[in-house]
Amino acid sequence: MSDLSMANARPEDRNQIALFVLDIWRDHKPGADGNLIEVHKVRFGKKGAEKYEREDEIPKLKKFEPDVYAWFEPLYENWKKHNKIEREGLPLESWPAITKGQIRACQDLGLFTVEDIATATDTIRQKLGMGANDLIMKAKAFVGSKDQSATANKVAELEQAVAMLTKELEEERAARKARAKKPKEDTDG
Repeated sequence: MSDLSMANARPEDRNQIALFVLDIWRDHKPGADGNLIEVHKVRFGKKGAEKYEREDEIPKLKKFEPDVYAWFEPLYENWKKHNKIEREGLPLESWPAITKGQIRACQDLGLFTVEDIATATDTIRQKLGMGANDLIMKAKAFVGSKDQSATANKVAELEQAVAMLTKELEEERAARKARAKKPKEDTDG
């Protein structure tokens, strides 16, 4: 197991170990026949560890650290399609409740989205320094309101679908009633 594995962490440290992807890129190395072959590489950081960086070839990561690869795979597959790292959540640059200095400090600690800040550990809170508690509270409120909005939107979508189905059912009933009222034509003729 690697030093990235939560399985090797002490129980009190497990919630403070969190990887993030700094970069993914294409490189080349000599193949078995001497020709260059393309290989994809990744550079990880660890949330809360400003100076931590680790570089891996993705095929080796997949083979030797399947738990880390399983976590990383969706981001990697998306990178292969779009050739850029797309993180889930609202980017800090798009959130008006944070300053440019706070954005830099957060990114140095591996926090790239509002959702990352909302789930920051005590260690990260301490490293962010003054204003961290307020920033984390704002992030939690933002994520909470976003979750409530998403739920409300889903309920509205479901209500709209039920209304459409009810309308279609009523139209079908009316069509059946109209067909039942028509006199049957004599087909013996």
